[in-house]
Amino acid sequence: MKARKFLTTAMITVALFGTSVAMSPTASAATAAASCKKEQGTGWYCGYYKGTGALLAEGSKGVPVFEVQALIANTTAYYAYHNTELAVDGQFGPRTRAAVRWFQATYMGSGHVDGIVGPNTWKRLRQT
Repeated sequence: MKARKFLTTAMITVALFGTSVAMSPTASAATAAASCKKEQGTGWYCGYYKGTGALLAEGSKGVPVFEVQALIANTTAYYAYHNTELAVDGQFGPRTRAAVRWFQATYMGSGHVDGIVGPNTWKRLRQT
């Protein structure tokens, strides 16, 4: 009887937690983005990617893109300027490119606007 109760409890736990994790990736993305913090040696870090070496442009995907989106969304005045949130979805599309260009113009100066996240943009994102 104990084994059956344990098995039932385990199955319910897996069903509940497995479903919630699988069905709400944006919830976990939002949680990580909301926890951006300054770290010694890294600077601003939002829980996705600690590096500064990824070269990102429109069409890029993955963890470094999540980090860029979260940094812009949570450590800059992006929302105040645009009255809309930047999606933290790991897809470097036209809206992320526009956000990167805005960041570069606002925080780095007009001579640095290219919509590409390279070493200089990473450095400034970590400092903001």
